[in-house]
Amino acid sequence: MNKIFYTVLLLLVTLFAKAQDNDFKKDVKELIKLMGVPEQVEYTREDEILSVSPENEEVFTKQLDSLLLVYNEKVELHFLEKYTHDEVKEIIRFYETPLGKKLTKENRGYISAYNEAKHMYYELQGEILYFIKTGRYKEKE
Repeated sequence: MNKIFYTVLLLLVTLFAKAQDNDFKKDVKELIKLMGVPEQVEYTREDEILSVSPENEEVFTKQLDSLLLVYNEKVELHFLEKYTHDEVKEIIRFYETPLGKKLTKENRGYISAYNEAKHMYYELQGEILYFIKTGRYKEKE
């Protein structure tokens, strides 16, 4: 009789812990969404796809998408490991405030500004590498 009682008790504790774990994961996914991470990933994804020649786009896109799945899992795992469920709930509450919404909106603008700066950086980096190789700057067309 005692074995049955302890087995049932262990099963109930396990089910309760699993339900809490699922709630925690659900809240982490919600936080990641509120922070704008999926939008950042999609913006970067589109940018990366544009950099590939059309004949390689399909294969590249499949490989990139499989890497992004791993990336998303790593982001989720980061929050699960670094924060408690209560901390995640507090951060979600912040992102739902007017200031949190403003921060999210500004982050979207930051993503655009960052990508523009990144393109400029790569362009300038190419000019610098050209100068290093040739000892002169590229002629402007």
